[in-house]
Amino acid sequence: MYISFHFKHIPLKQMIALLFLVCSFLPMLIMNFYAYTVAADQAKERVETQVRQTAQYLNSEINTGINEASRLMNYTSSYIISDFLNSKAESDRYDAAKAVGEVFSSIRQTQASSSNILDMSVIGINGHCYSERNGYFTLDRPFDEFAQFRSVLEEPRKIHVQGTAAAPQERVPKNDALTISAAAFKISTNEICGVMCVTISKHFIVSILENSRPCASGQALVADRAGTELFASSGPSVLSRDAICQIAASREESGVLQQDGALVVYASLPSTDWKVISAAPTDDIFAVVQRIQRNAFFMVLISFLLILLVNLLLSKYIARPVLQLKSLMQTAAAGNLDIKVPQIDGQVEIMELFKSFDVMLSEIKALLARAVEGQNNLTKSELKALQSQINPHFLYNTLDSALWAAENDKKDEVVDLISSLSDFYRLTLRSGMDVISFDTEVNHVACYLHIMQMRYQDILEYRLNVSPDTLNAQFPKIILQPIVENSIYHGVKNKRYRRGEKGLIEVSACRVAQRFLVITVSDTGIGMDGPTLSALWKKVQEGVPRSGHSYGLINVHMRLRLMFGSDYTLSLESQPNQGTRVTIRVPLLKGAPNEV
Repeated sequence: MYISFHFKHIPLKQMIALLFLVCSFLPMLIMNFYAYTVAADQAKERVETQVRQTAQYLNSEINTGINEASRLMNYTSSYIISDFLNSKAESDRYDAAKAVGEVFSSIRQTQASSSNILDMSVIGINGHCYSERNGYFTLDRPFDEFAQFRSVLEEPRKIHVQGTAAAPQERVPKNDALTISAAAFKISTNEICGVMCVTISKHFIVSILENSRPCASGQALVADRAGTELFASSGPSVLSRDAICQIAASREESGVLQQDGALVVYASLPSTDWKVISAAPTDDIFAVVQRIQRNAFFMVLISFLLILLVNLLLSKYIARPVLQLKSLMQTAAAGNLDIKVPQIDGQVEIMELFKSFDVMLSEIKALLARAVEGQNNLTKSELKALQSQINPHFLYNTLDSALWAAENDKKDEVVDLISSLSDFYRLTLRSGMDVISFDTEVNHVACYLHIMQMRYQDILEYRLNVSPDTLNAQFPKIILQPIVENSIYHGVKNKRYRRGEKGLIEVSACRVAQRFLVITVSDTGIGMDGPTLSALWKKVQEGVPRSGHSYGLINVHMRLRLMFGSDYTLSLESQPNQGTRVTIRVPLLKGAPNEV
């Protein structure tokens, strides 16, 4: 009662000052603590997100490099490599080694990613070896005494990825490379006769780690299950060897922890048994947060002193600018971020509030612009990544057909086949162009159909029924070929035909309502029943590209959906032993196409 009586009789200005002190000082302390907590959590989340994105990007890059090198393992079945590994006479071995060198030289000229390949070599169980870098040489000890080769012998049907370069000679770099290995078999007996190794540079992975460090004093590295550092950014180590081994051996796919005085975030690489580990000293990560806390505390202290010293002026000068600032904030909250914040000539705190609000508006607008730009760049990157997944795999069969025709003195057929193959790869291997004229896309699929008809001339016919007013339309490249490829390999080839009967592939296109381009690819192949068609449609809608029956169709669906959104539609129709029809509708694009 005594306190209540005296409180009622405090002068109004002092009461306002006291109430303002109580109602502002305590909430500011609470908000300061809350802001520190939120900022600390956001710092952790930022580092974690950065590491996860780095892990995804690294996984994609490593997977791409491994896949490119793995494709070279098909050469283990080459008769040239088999002749070298199984040759007995010294003169024959030198001739065979020369032929292997020519094969490696051909790979260098045709492989798109050969710049990352440091060395290619074949190592025979008999001790005779050939390396692109070192030439012909002989092992200095038995083949099975090399640890990297024993793992291949234990699992000969598997492609092995080793984080350090596995090489039998010291002249091959070891610290800046990784090795892809696969067993080579005798063609006649299918026995293991050696190993083919492809050594890939680590530089492109290390550069990614350099750019993904959480701070200047931080560290980013990739470790295998045993805790061996395969790739690491420059600078001093933040984590101890034991800490790295403990994280690498963890069964968890990802996580965040504080260890050795550092914030550690790790994530697994699905394509390998490795982990991406990012670490930064806690003091550096939270330095900005702690500075914000100190600045906020200083501002609270200044505000408290000003309230005590100038309580007579607070009631007069605070209300008007605060109400003005409130109005500006309400306008900004309504979505108008282009408001102009006036310069206030008054109390330091009020001026700082207006300046901070002005800076906040500028940062929000910049953040929104960066978010939009980042999303656009992400969409473009996904589109290019999906487009790059389509690599026609019929090159060897086509070249075999050309070789067979040449051996049978069918010169015209060889010229026709090679010319069509050249035109086909002219667009397929050309980079930097996402959109082309529909005429070019039609010519591309026509070359492919012509090549396939020459290969399967007994069972395959094709027909192009394309309206002339569609040829100048713009269209994303390499869309029709994967669909036509599915129709041939999973439709026409799987059907049994009577004598004289052939399967038919028909590609048709027309404009609809002057706004859409409708394309239909139909075949008279084996078709699908209802449950099979439903399962295929479900895979297409899920949009997860995998190798197998529906890979090409899912890939095309994802690319068109990324480019056109809801304006794009796809339909599938099929009947057993009658064929399948795929219909695509896309809007006509604006602007000039980037032609080949």
